[in-house]
Amino acid sequence: MRQQEATARRYAKALFGVAREAGRLEAAGDELARVLEVLAAERRLQEFLSRPWIKGATKKSVTLGVAEQLGCSPLVRDFVGLVAQRGRTDHLAEMARAYGKLLDAERGQVRAQVRSAVALGEAERRQLAARLARIAGKEVLVEARVDTSLLGGFVAQIGSLVVDGSLDGQLARLRERLVRG
Repeated sequence: MRQQEATARRYAKALFGVAREAGRLEAAGDELARVLEVLAAERRLQEFLSRPWIKGATKKSVTLGVAEQLGCSPLVRDFVGLVAQRGRTDHLAEMARAYGKLLDAERGQVRAQVRSAVALGEAERRQLAARLARIAGKEVLVEARVDTSLLGGFVAQIGSLVVDGSLDGQLARLRERLVRG
């Protein structure tokens, strides 16, 4: 798994560098996401691209066709074609995530995955983002989802930093203090 992440980061970094030079950082990310969406939705296409006995040139021509039908720029078309030719389409989702992280870093942003007991309203999201921004030192984009296993509160993760404001976490910390005396 780590090898796949490292490979994905290298490819994403290469695409990012070329997209920056071309002034197409946003567009390249959007186009890559569209290609990924189509590949993820088409099971037969996934199976075709994962077959090791199919030549890389054939896989490249198929993915170039897909990217062209989606109206992707030559930059993204060539990138996706190269990825397919080298038999790395199974890494494409990770490449898109790595590209998104590079784009966020370029903008001075980080993403926080937030699990909460109930759905957060827009005002609560903004308030949470502002508080997390003070901790992270950057603008925080909140990606929230409801986790029914939480009794109350939220758990936010920004990279390796975890902020546990859940009722479960508070009870665990209280239990630990009581045990220690």
